[in-house]
Amino acid sequence: MMIERQKPKSIMLPPKVLEMNDEELDQHITKTSIAFYHDQPKSLQVKTVSVLARGENCFLRAGTGYGKTRISEMFLNLFAGHNQAFVLVLNPLDSLGDDQVREKALVNINAINLNKMTLNFANVLKIKKGYYCFIYLSPEFFLNSSLFTKMYFSSEFQNVLALIVVDEAHMIYLWGLVASKQSKSISSFDWYQDRATFRPSYGCMATRLMATKNAPLLLLSATCRPIAVEAIRKNLWLQPEELIIVNRELTRPEIRLIRISMLATLKSCDNLLRLYAPYVKVPAEKTVPTIIYSGTRNATMQVMKVVNEARGTIKHEYDPQSNFIRRYHSCTGKEDQTANMEDYSNNVYPIMSATMALGLGQNLKRV
Repeated sequence: MMIERQKPKSIMLPPKVLEMNDEELDQHITKTSIAFYHDQPKSLQVKTVSVLARGENCFLRAGTGYGKTRISEMFLNLFAGHNQAFVLVLNPLDSLGDDQVREKALVNINAINLNKMTLNFANVLKIKKGYYCFIYLSPEFFLNSSLFTKMYFSSEFQNVLALIVVDEAHMIYLWGLVASKQSKSISSFDWYQDRATFRPSYGCMATRLMATKNAPLLLLSATCRPIAVEAIRKNLWLQPEELIIVNRELTRPEIRLIRISMLATLKSCDNLLRLYAPYVKVPAEKTVPTIIYSGTRNATMQVMKVVNEARGTIKHEYDPQSNFIRRYHSCTGKEDQTANMEDYSNNVYPIMSATMALGLGQNLKRV
């Protein structure tokens, strides 16, 4: 008689949770969430956590601001009394990991963003002992760090890995195009100077993601088309029945697209001269909060020059403490990035000149 060899299991939910039927599980998830956050969870949040609690992989498509990041917290809260369980989160940008660590600190959750500066033997020991509940890292670091790889495949790590989350999961599809060379026919790949910050490694993670002790996988995206969802499923070597798709309305009725004919070249940015009045007529505090996106880092400076020219504040683009316009891109210093984002959120200045390094995964309520 042949005995089928079963894949070893990762950390398990409490038996009382596993024995619940669907209705009881939904009620338990809702009750646990209310006790932790003191507000009612959304129905799709409860549904997604329920799918994960059954050990299924899940792909959630919901708009920015829906509360996708809270789902992993709700799932982890089901491991009541087990202090070692943790969630591994992959972010396309290192700065997003820093933002998430700060947000977790606000609700008294220990988290760490792993990079070359923070991954050392001391933190590895803390991770294995269950000190951190959330571990954030980039796909490149996930694949290429020898120290992390050794820790990832260790029994101590795998035995307490409760969930893997891939944030901005559409990047798996986007960089899958790079790996398959289809991107050569897509001109937009050549437009963005900061495209290197969105790691091509995102298209090559299937082997590593699936090499767990059956820890469920949660994919999150706000901008993933059905064709991309199917491509991601195939990239991860999952059968249709192995990936539960949970959808919410992705449309944003409050967003309008206003098309303005260009009278000058895109490189000159002189079209902005028509949009901003001199500072003596419209002060900074009365200007509509705006993010102006450019394709290159040099263009962000050109935008600042033209805007200051329109306002009659020549050379103010060189003022790092400007009360009207500042910039943000992948090579901006981390301290400046943090300071500029905080000041922008606190209404210190109204205009941000940025590349695509700003915006992915950000929910800027001021804009």
